[in-house]
Amino acid sequence: MASGTTDSQENSYRSIMRGMSAFGSVQVLQIVINVVRGKFVALLLGPEGMGISQLLVSSTNTLKQVASCGLPLSIVREVAAARGADGSTEPTTLDVATVVSVARRVVRYTAFGAMLLCIVCSGLLSRITFDNNMYTWSFAALSVMMLFSVLSDGEMSLLQGLHEVKRLSKASLVGALVGLVAGVPLYWAFGYGGIVPAMIILAVAIWAFYRYNMRRALPAGTTVSVPRSLQWAIARRMLSLGVVLMAGTVLTTLIGYLVNMWVRALGSVGDVGLFQAANTIAGQYVAVVFTAMSLDYFPRLSAAISDNARMTVIVNRQFDLVGLVIAPLAIALMLTAPLLIRVLTSEEFMAVVPLVRWMALGLFLRAMAYPLGYISFAKGDKKLYFCLEGVFGCSVMLVANCLCYWAWGLVGLGVAMVIVHALDVVAYYIVNHRVYGYRIDRSTLRLMLLLSLPVLLTFLATLLPDIRLGYTLMTLLLLLTLFVSFRGIRSRLRN
Repeated sequence: MASGTTDSQENSYRSIMRGMSAFGSVQVLQIVINVVRGKFVALLLGPEGMGISQLLVSSTNTLKQVASCGLPLSIVREVAAARGADGSTEPTTLDVATVVSVARRVVRYTAFGAMLLCIVCSGLLSRITFDNNMYTWSFAALSVMMLFSVLSDGEMSLLQGLHEVKRLSKASLVGALVGLVAGVPLYWAFGYGGIVPAMIILAVAIWAFYRYNMRRALPAGTTVSVPRSLQWAIARRMLSLGVVLMAGTVLTTLIGYLVNMWVRALGSVGDVGLFQAANTIAGQYVAVVFTAMSLDYFPRLSAAISDNARMTVIVNRQFDLVGLVIAPLAIALMLTAPLLIRVLTSEEFMAVVPLVRWMALGLFLRAMAYPLGYISFAKGDKKLYFCLEGVFGCSVMLVANCLCYWAWGLVGLGVAMVIVHALDVVAYYIVNHRVYGYRIDRSTLRLMLLLSLPVLLTFLATLLPDIRLGYTLMTLLLLLTLFVSFRGIRSRLRN
């Protein structure tokens, strides 16, 4: 089969939709499980407990990003290249096994480094995060979580590079089930004291199931002995790109941590918990779309990245389908925000309804920025990626969140999200157009503008003083957008 024909098949609307929908049923189940777990967490721990949990997670994530050296996406890129991800070549078992062997060895070193770093910094983290030493032992205990979390990220990246979509989804589902079955009883029995054990159990379980699925995807018989010179060459290639990714990711994680600190300083730990609850609700609502993009779109883009014309086609098609899927989801989130918060959390969290609606608007813009944000990394353009994601993105995020929270409180964090992702869309497009020649199709641009209108009108309807009129307009706009999206997806799948 000719590579051009294969590329057309691999990157057709039907193929892209298959990649997105492959996660569907499993992702929906995972979201339902996380929703149930979130409900119990909200009831058993309240806003303050959620705030403590979020502060522990955000601080340890910063350390994990440093210790992992940005390897996860770099590994995906190496494995996808080794297996002939564009379909134009037959997968090379020796190459895949070689990359897997080297990747696992490098990940093991970074995992133990993450564990030691967490132990050494436990006292400092407690003082910085909570202004006391009460959580020193908690951070020390979380070193175990750090070890298995980095290891599981490595196994997940290998599965993603191999495009083992179903195995990835199933492993994620198991992780969600463990979080529910193990976490909720610990919260009920020990309250705040159950947070750390639950995090450790969850990390170990996720690693175990990723490891099991990786063994099934690449049987032990394919293992090869890799010469030391080749190991160093592959490891250097992974690390050179990974370190740049790490720098950008660490900055992003650090900014999230600093924003949480800012919210705690100007507000309270309870405000951090409310912010986290809103983030969780909004994030889970569109998790299927963003998960599919990260697991399916990036390997396809990496395979075609040497050809700018093919790259443009892939990005524009991704734009079309993501827009058609995300627009009705964003509108539905604005419409059902009060019901979702009441059902998923408790009455204590109803104050975040306006914040969730702003976040819904921001998520629509984030979906528009996502396809563009992957291009420079898939190209291997380290400096440009760092400038866009690290310097520009993090600077805007920090300034916007701090100023908007200072000006408008919790709602300001939603305003900041809209500002950040709107600027991302503009900046990413300008840079990718000038550097790589990317140009959005007129039909894609018209579609984005068409979908943006009902999303914006729905948000404005949430601000109307007449509640009945507002909900009537939101419902009508949702039905209209569903009709447009359904027709748009159906027509594209026929081509």
